[in-house]
Amino acid sequence: RVRGWNSWYDLECTNQMNEDVVKSTADSVVQKGLAKVGYTYINLDDCWAKGRFPNGTVYSDPISFPSGIQSLAQYVKSKGLKLGVYTDRGTYTCGGRPGSLGHEKIDAETYAAWGVEYVKEDSCYASQDHETAFKEYGMMRDSLNATGKPIYFSLCGWNPWYAPPGWSLGNSWRIGPDDTTWENVIVNINIDAELSQYARPGGWNDPCLLLSKSHTNQRRITPTQTRTQFNMWSILSAPLLISGDIIGISEYDLETYTNLQVISVNQDPLGKQGIRLVGGPLSTQTSSSGPVFLSDCDDPAKQTWIWDVPMKGFLVNGNSNLCLNVNDCGSLVIYYPCVVSGGTCAGPSSYTNEQFKLSQNGFLVSDLNQKCVSSEGGVIQIDDCEAGNLDQVWEYDAALKTLKNKGKCLTVASSSTNVWGRELSDGSWAVVFINVGPSTVNVTCDNDCFNQMGFDSNAHLIVRDLWKNMVFDSFPYLTLSIDGNGGSAMFKVTRAKNF
Repeated sequence: RVRGWNSWYDLECTNQMNEDVVKSTADSVVQKGLAKVGYTYINLDDCWAKGRFPNGTVYSDPISFPSGIQSLAQYVKSKGLKLGVYTDRGTYTCGGRPGSLGHEKIDAETYAAWGVEYVKEDSCYASQDHETAFKEYGMMRDSLNATGKPIYFSLCGWNPWYAPPGWSLGNSWRIGPDDTTWENVIVNINIDAELSQYARPGGWNDPCLLLSKSHTNQRRITPTQTRTQFNMWSILSAPLLISGDIIGISEYDLETYTNLQVISVNQDPLGKQGIRLVGGPLSTQTSSSGPVFLSDCDDPAKQTWIWDVPMKGFLVNGNSNLCLNVNDCGSLVIYYPCVVSGGTCAGPSSYTNEQFKLSQNGFLVSDLNQKCVSSEGGVIQIDDCEAGNLDQVWEYDAALKTLKNKGKCLTVASSSTNVWGRELSDGSWAVVFINVGPSTVNVTCDNDCFNQMGFDSNAHLIVRDLWKNMVFDSFPYLTLSIDGNGGSAMFKVTRAKNF
């Protein structure tokens, strides 16, 4: 898994996105010891490119990067690091800079000639049709491979449907939205929980960037949440790309990102992504929005959906004011406070992202774009309607007021705690206890939890705390007090004879 720095949440498209700041960041990666523990990529995100020459060659912004990207790559390489760049498979990048559609070959050749060793390709101004997206990413993959240079290829399509073919298209693939907030970090954890089977050495699910603070001292998440995200990204075998200020990084965040024991979990050669052992999809329970998922039909309070209240096409959860909602008019389906005035992301006085209809063939169709609600991969999202696809066939029980798909009920998430585990190459397991609720609570990994890791009830275990560097004996039952609002604890669990 790659480790390094990404410019986006630190610099975005401000005037600080320039070659002097990037060079200073590269210097700081070395000076602060991040390079020594494997953070070797310095990745430019959007807004480095300005246009194309008449022959189609892309060029950098002459004001922000007057020396050019090749010169910057040489500087970064002189520090023992690698330079990465950003593009888009559409006509433009998300920031309105030149995209790569129709220019894949010349862009790949240009990047290789400059000495670029990482390419992130976004999906703005591009078709969201699956096959078209796969074809266009395949064009950049083939063009990069044709250069003969070892260039890491990162797909940024923001959807879980990239995971099944992801390994054939690139080295990593984004599986969810931008993690701009703690809530979105949780969203991506929930999405990635259903995708572990697609990760393997050489190809990884990407739940987005590591968050700390920007050069303006803005924090998107707390320092505690930064550490918990780092723990979870290591369990999830995700790329570790710090998108925050390295020049002015705090001692606490630096300690977080340089913990070699946690990094070794992330880099474990077995390459198995971690799994959720205890709990369901996470929800902070302090907000009135969150994920929906399928589960056994045994919790009416979380599984009752009432049609046409408070407006036609709305689906309200029980007696609450929470409606089924296409999140930000994208693809993920969540629950969210019903909006009945002023309009939504669908437009002024438009509420189509909250309105659905059930067709005669069982499709639950969003009025937003006539796409169907699907449970593919365990993630509830809207997708192109496909005849015969059982992931898209729903049944509404008018008596019980439940929505069922493949015998399971659509359910509002309410787990504030989880236990996650990841099998490691030496036979041990890395384990994370996490609490996203508002208060400190006890979190337990019981006999069943340990049994999922292959430890029977009589096993004698050695447990190492990867942050406190403490070791203690345990039997397969462990209860810990975990702080609220994103607290966590991380351990390595080994049979005593193998320790």
